[in-house]
Formats: sequence, C-alpha cells, structure tokens
Amino acid sequence: MIRSLLAMAILAGFLTGCPGAPAGTPPPASPGTPSPAVTSTAPTPGTPPHWGSSPRTVDHHPAVPPVPVLLRVRSAAHSEEGFDRIVFDLSEALPGYSVRYVSRVTADPSSKAVAVPGPHHLLVVLHPAQAHLDNGTATVSGVHPLNLPMLRSYAIVGDFEGHVSIALGIEDRAGYRVGELPGRIYLDVAH
Repeated sequence: MIRSLLAMAILAGFLTGCPGAPAGTPPPASPGTPSPAVTSTAPTPGTPPHWGSSPRTVDHHPAVPPVPVLLRVRSAAHSEEGFDRIVFDLSEALPGYSVRYVSRVTADPSSKAVAVPGPHHLLVVLHPAQAHLDNGTATVSGVHPLNLPMLRSYAIVGDFEGHVSIALGIEDRAGYRVGELPGRIYLDVAH
C-alpha cells in the first residue's frame, strides 16, 4: 500500500513538474557541472511586475566578455493603459539593474550635476553593461526630450567601468514597474 502511494506521488511529480520550478526549468546540474552564467531575482515569467516607488534591484550575472551593450532606447505613451514606457534594448544576456528616485542627477564618475528635463528623476543603472562599441563609438549618448505625459526626457549620464547610468526626467513622482523581455528591459511610469 505504501509503495503504491509512493509510486503515485512520484508519477504525479513527473506529470506536473517540481513545485516552485517554472515550466521549462532545466534539471539541477550534477556535481562538477558548471552552473548557468545568469542568475536573477527578476519576477517569474508570466507574473506581472509590481507597481511601486521604492528602489528596485535585479541581479543578473552574465558571463563576460562580451559585455551587454545598450543598443538603443525607445519610448511610448500607453495612455489607455495609464502609463508611459521606456525600453532599453540590449545585446547579449541581460545585465543586472537598479532603479530608484534621486533628488539630484550627476554624471558618473565625475559627480558633476547634469540638467535632465523634468522636475523628478529616476536613475537606472545597468551592470555589467556598456553604451559603446568595443572601438569606443557610443551607441546611445546625450540628453533626449520625450515629452510624454510622465516621461519628459532621458539622458545617458554614465558609461564607466561596466556601469551604464540613465536618468529619466519624470513629470511627477509616480509609481513605476520594471520588467524584462528577451533582449530588453522595460520601465513603465504610471500616469
């Protein structure tokens, strides 16, 4: 009887998958097998990102080289859904990142003040990442007006020693959420 119950429990585990492991999760590595190069504290795929205004940090540890490159920045208003979105398109694996409100925008590493249009500012830092090609040519640089309802502008304020710092000019201190899709990190700011 106990063997029958144990066999049914094992069979049920195989049919439904291990609890807590997302579908498609590879089996644990055997001893001596290198672990995957990327770890993340990002939300589970399929789980909507959380809205809030407190600082957020997501850890990814992609194998480098090559260092992920910020290729371009895109933005759009999603008025019917109640938010503006900015998207950071990246090469290679996603880097780790942090997002937080700051009272003053400064250049990294000089700490000189940077004028970024908008009365409030979010600072996004990607690591490890770079906003230039290996030959030194910038992929994204400068201050860019957006003039969306909440996202007024963005500026690349640092590209130094594997850290890319991006300041967002925000119309009002509002809730935001951060999420990931293949090859990109997005940030939504509520209207």
